Amino acid sequence: MIRLGKLDKYARQSKAKEPSKVLPIRLPESIYEQFRQRCEELGLSMSEAGYLLIKEELEDGLYNASTNEVAATTQRIQNRIHRENTSYTKENTDKSPFFSTRWTSINYEVENELPCPLCHQWYSKANFSRHAKNHSATTKELLENNEDIVYKMIDERKLTL
Repeated sequence: MIRLGKLDKYARQSKAKEPSKVLPIRLPESIYEQFRQRCEELGLSMSEAGYLLIKEELEDGLYNASTNEVAATTQRIQNRIHRENTSYTKENTDKSPFFSTRWTSINYEVENELPCPLCHQWYSKANFSRHAKNHSATTKELLENNEDIVYKMIDERKLTL
């Protein structure tokens, strides 16, 4: 018995000419190779075969047929995992998910800038890490090891605002 696939009825037919858009898709290698071989057997390009499959999907009302089939099912497909009277409320004993132990420079920022205690200059927060490397230090090291100067610079800057 010869099995006809969806693409068989379109073999060696040409598609209508109209403006088109590109639909890039990603496939596993095994499916790609099977599809490529099938297209070669039918004399179709892979683009043409993809176009025909999508066109048939849209024209044949496949969605409605499968929706009606699902709607006709009245029995449970799967047994319930939990009893109906089981409480699903979970007590949250964990710490807040927003709490972080990661160090930030927010305590030293004024108008999106950070003070360099060695240069006595203010630098953009975004570029401060690069500047700190000029002093062979990290942002954290530079600011925390010279906190007295840093806070003095912050106080002076806030007075001018």
